[in-house]
Amino acid sequence: MVRRASPTPEPLPANLSAGQIKAAIPKLERRLRELEAVSIDCWDDAIKNELDALQMKVEETLSSVFGPNTLELKRYEVVKFWLHVPMWYNRPSTPQELVDGYTEAISKAISKLKTAVSLLEEQLDDMGESPGGQALRAYEGLDLHSEIDRAAGRLYQDGHHANAIENAVKALNGLVRLRSGIDDKDGTSLMELVFSPKNPILKFNDLADESDHNEQRGFMMMFSGAVAGLRNPRAHKLIDDDAERALEFIAFVSLLAKLLDEAVKA
Repeated sequence: MVRRASPTPEPLPANLSAGQIKAAIPKLERRLRELEAVSIDCWDDAIKNELDALQMKVEETLSSVFGPNTLELKRYEVVKFWLHVPMWYNRPSTPQELVDGYTEAISKAISKLKTAVSLLEEQLDDMGESPGGQALRAYEGLDLHSEIDRAAGRLYQDGHHANAIENAVKALNGLVRLRSGIDDKDGTSLMELVFSPKNPILKFNDLADESDHNEQRGFMMMFSGAVAGLRNPRAHKLIDDDAERALEFIAFVSLLAKLLDEAVKA
């Protein structure tokens, strides 16, 4: 009696966890860098062997990342590079045909790995596990000063991080003007006038001794630094702030706004 071969099981989704995705992305990026570094200027057996070995590394990496018989492994499969070389019955492939075929194969492999990395990063975002997603969750858990949150919150949540930072500092500048009654100055000159340790308009302590004066001076410098270091650069040039750094800057500005709430007229 002839035994029938078992049917090949249908491929299944990899269903990677957030931790597995985080481990997978650097592995795929490593193979991407190796593929992108390839430049075929001539052809010989040594070059062919090196490129075939690279294809095997890519194949093994994809298998280790997604697991055997998965939809993702099938979707991003990188076939043997030599399969892209035209084969002839009456003559061997020329060196140029080999170069062109392998170049095409590597280009397709790069495209597939880039797509895989991009989609894995999207999965992390959807899970809230990417750096941006984690920062967004952290932002939502912060007890920000209400005026700073009003000025920066929507921009930050929409991914406009530099604009969110700039608006946060603008709001702080407006609060200082409002609390001090000074409306003809702006930026560092406003902060240095309002919080001057020698003759402040608003003070953070009783200014009873040198330690109090040092604290007043330090806070004045923090307010001035927020304007000079955070607002002004973003008002004059394009800056691409990542989510985590923007979160820290906005939290710092919020802290200054809360300190301002506690300051009193001198």
